Amino acid sequence: MTVFYVLSKILTFPGALTKALFEQIMCRIFKCPVEDNRYLRTDKMCGHIEHEAVNSPVKSYLFCFIPGLLNFLLGCTIGLFPLVNILNLGNYSGFVVFPQELSQSVQNPEMLETPAKTLDLAIIFFFAWVSISLLSNLFPIIKDAVIMKEQYKNLPPALKIIFFPGYIGMQVGARLEKFGLTLLILVALTVFAVMFPGFYIPLVSQVATIPSKISAFINNMYLEAAYR
Repeated sequence: MTVFYVLSKILTFPGALTKALFEQIMCRIFKCPVEDNRYLRTDKMCGHIEHEAVNSPVKSYLFCFIPGLLNFLLGCTIGLFPLVNILNLGNYSGFVVFPQELSQSVQNPEMLETPAKTLDLAIIFFFAWVSISLLSNLFPIIKDAVIMKEQYKNLPPALKIIFFPGYIGMQVGARLEKFGLTLLILVALTVFAVMFPGFYIPLVSQVATIPSKISAFINNMYLEAAYR
């Protein structure tokens, strides 16, 4: 199974590199000695760094959680651009970039009429691959997940409740990633997203309007303060 694991890391090396980088940054923050800082290897540590155990329950949890969270945020941010554009490949007139255009495009795909250019397509699919690679590298290595599991028992009851959803997600994700299954699952979800956009287009449309709504709210607050 190590072969499939290493192969999945090589295919998604942008996400593997950022995940390992974030882990190394966390080691520096927590003053945890690093034993091997090679990001890409041909063994089960590929996409991670080898380090001494983090011996604090909270730090152990945060060490596993924060690098994955940062990869997740980066992956979603980068993935929004290719996702919206891929949905409109049938009648495509150019990049959908700004929030207003994005909102209009997901609500009215017919507004895009001319065929996509080859370069445009290459750039779109490049960003889609980068996004998938980031979202395929969210979980800790099994070794860190086991340490976190032992440390989790020593957390205060309140923190156990707060950390529980992330704890379960990381434990399951670490075991899926061990066999390279996170990449396969994500590719399947991506195909589903492209084939059945009706499930989430209303949500994407609403999210796309958030920046403009925030901007309008701030402008209104400023104007009200100015007229007082």
